[in-house]
Amino acid sequence: MGRRMQKIDPKEIDEVYRSIEEHIFKNHRLCSIDEIMKDTGLSRRRCKKALDELISSEKLTIAYEGRGKPTLYIPTYMFEEILRAQHKPQWVEKYSFNEKIKKLREIENARKEIHHYEMIERLLYGTDIPLEEAVAYSLKYLGFKDVQHHRERDSHDISFTYNGIKYLLEVEGTTKKGSKDKISQLRGWIEKEVDRGTDPNKLVGIFVINHFRDRDPEERGEPLTSHAIDYLRLYRFRFFTTLFLFDLVKKVARRSLTKKDAREAVIKGETYD
Repeated sequence: MGRRMQKIDPKEIDEVYRSIEEHIFKNHRLCSIDEIMKDTGLSRRRCKKALDELISSEKLTIAYEGRGKPTLYIPTYMFEEILRAQHKPQWVEKYSFNEKIKKLREIENARKEIHHYEMIERLLYGTDIPLEEAVAYSLKYLGFKDVQHHRERDSHDISFTYNGIKYLLEVEGTTKKGSKDKISQLRGWIEKEVDRGTDPNKLVGIFVINHFRDRDPEERGEPLTSHAIDYLRLYRFRFFTTLFLFDLVKKVARRSLTKKDAREAVIKGETYD
């Protein structure tokens, strides 16, 4: 009797898919099966089964494969967006219909409004630079001045000043709890800022976390590990979740909270005792 074919666990399929997404968001490049194995801890055989299932269900696309080269994978929705971005020559504009131009203006106005809401919603699921952009955008919406998003890898993520105090933010989006690693990084950015001549009494570090970002916010657990809490206490840093920021923005939009009170809530942060 032949050996029975072992079914692939749906959780492993989801884990492989999330691993590919996370890798692209964090490293800004596509990934191979070796990188998926390293991230998930799954064997090559189980990864291959999960990949085959994702490709079969059209959730995943092979972006590149060649003899002697690693096969690279990409979520199908990302791949389709790339294909839609076909360059249009400028001379085509001479042949545009007036009706089309009118519709395009309407679409552009609607797109700007939708972009505002989507930037706020990104607080609930984003990671890496897209999440940092959403946090910076939300802080500007609440009325903070001099909000800067620092895209360099050797810098804190966001900074702003408020009532004479400079705040440095380290932002993390993860499918787990927030760990002490990012808080240690924040400590390094604070020390660099002091080395540049900033008065340490006018400098505050804030850790911002989008924990269990792949889950519905109603199903998420505690945002921080016990070590992360210890490090926050040690360095006297403040913290808040992106869900906390999302709720503040939503209350301001509904006029149940003033922007001033929302700014004060951001500065105070959430308790971690």
